[in-house]
Amino acid sequence: MFGERGVRNASVTVTGDSLNAPVTVLTGPNGSYFISGLQAGRTYVVTVAARRFTFEEPNRVITLNDSVAGLDFTAELLR
Repeated sequence: MFGERGVRNASVTVTGDSLNAPVTVLTGPNGSYFISGLQAGRTYVVTVAARRFTFEEPNRVITLNDSVAGLDFTAELLR
């Protein structure tokens, strides 16, 4: 999120113990993203990157116990 707005076309990458290769998606016009096919009970690292932006905490470690909603990243415009 950037000033309460989502960052469009940010790259969100997931890596983890049940994946053979990283999974990367781009955020939509409002900064939302969806990643399917992850297994419950597994631990993943979610990383975000975008041109012209820096993120307070670009990497998050999550353990899926069910679906995860609201995993937001806070962005600042590079100057």
